[in-house]
Amino acid sequence: MRTIPALARLRGRRGWTARDLARRADLADETVSRIENGHQPSPRTIYKLAEALEMDFDELAALLTDEPDEVSA
Repeated sequence: MRTIPALARLRGRRGWTARDLARRADLADETVSRIENGHQPSPRTIYKLAEALEMDFDELAALLTDEPDEVSA
């Protein structure tokens, strides 16, 4: 079974590339890539991503920090 990191799955549902999300969140492209590869984001980064994805901070934080690094598609 193919697995996709939570952040990649969220942005993919919107049809965005990692670069698109980085731009919308005012983050470096590398930051999004690192998170999608398992790096734990800072609260500030989660806030920026939540704003860009139009999500609740707590919901996104739970997806990025409480779940395994990869989730089933």
